[in-house]
Amino acid sequence: MVNKKGKFRLLSYLVDSNLIYYKSVNKKKKILGFALFELSGDFYIDKILQNFVKRGLILFYSIEINIITPDKVIYILCINHNNKSEIFKIFNLISYKLHQVDPSILILKDNKLEKEFLKIISLDTNKNYLMSDIIGSIRVKNESSIITLDFYLMNLDKVPEPNEIIFQFMDYIKSIKRFGYLIFNFQLINNNISANIYYIDFINENDIQNSNLESNVNDFFGFELINKVKLKMKNIFYPLWRFRLTKTNSNFQYISKILNRTQYYNQKNLSKFILEFKQLMEVNGIEFNQFSQNLFFVEQSTLVIILVNRHFKYLMNIIKKFRSKYQLLVILLNNKDYDDLIKLDKINSIPNLKIINYEKFCQFDIKNLKINE
Repeated sequence: MVNKKGKFRLLSYLVDSNLIYYKSVNKKKKILGFALFELSGDFYIDKILQNFVKRGLILFYSIEINIITPDKVIYILCINHNNKSEIFKIFNLISYKLHQVDPSILILKDNKLEKEFLKIISLDTNKNYLMSDIIGSIRVKNESSIITLDFYLMNLDKVPEPNEIIFQFMDYIKSIKRFGYLIFNFQLINNNISANIYYIDFINENDIQNSNLESNVNDFFGFELINKVKLKMKNIFYPLWRFRLTKTNSNFQYISKILNRTQYYNQKNLSKFILEFKQLMEVNGIEFNQFSQNLFFVEQSTLVIILVNRHFKYLMNIIKKFRSKYQLLVILLNNKDYDDLIKLDKINSIPNLKIINYEKFCQFDIKNLKINE
């Protein structure tokens, strides 16, 4: 269990509005309160949550990513106290602080809270099921199906770019049509925030796939990215509570970049486009200097700014600084932001400025950037 002094029963919990309570059945009478919330905006709250952990307001927090729908991110907070009313007070304080940071945070309650809480180990609210462990896997049988759960610890400490690997791992899991959840657990260990990162794989009994994910993934990536954790039935609380599966600790602390998939893939698209843009200029004998990742000075006469999104303030600063000296070409890869930008009269009235999107760039004769000798 999370607290060795507390003994709990798997489904002996109480749902009370925004909290799920577990009360230990031994003399210690410890109480754990769990709150779940969704966050789909900017994912920059990890430092705030870690501050809650360091202050002792929460025992740990975890983040759950559905491999199939990774844009829906669930946060799980665990509050530990021997008094239910104190847990409720702490939760209200945390809720207030979080909504100050991001009002879009949706804290789950009642039936939605219970359903989301149980689904991680393939349980539902009607509680008609049978569970057993088979060589380290957990088998869950209900009225309509039999699901086998396998658990895999991710090894990221020796990976130079863990953010990149996690995205590649999720893409690979989807490509081989597997389904499951990626869990990031954060707890205070020896006065430091430590992470335990694992993947829960769901295998339907009617599916012909074998439980060989460990070898498939490690062969694909060329090193031991995941290791199977043999979980016993008595430890089924760990994945249910999104607690750590092993004593292995990682210094992987901040996952804002991992959660912001849009930013990641936009960055990949930007890098790919810039590489192709440079190659295109080189092939056509166009001289250029690259000032930064997305800023080029071409043929001593044109400043080219390449953007994925409309960074309006940044763009206006560039324009104000250089519009009187050079021709300006803005390539905006996001079509929606491009449409919004060209509607602005302030932008359209600027001389020496041309704004195009990717489609128009494909029709653009890059030789126009070359100065006639």
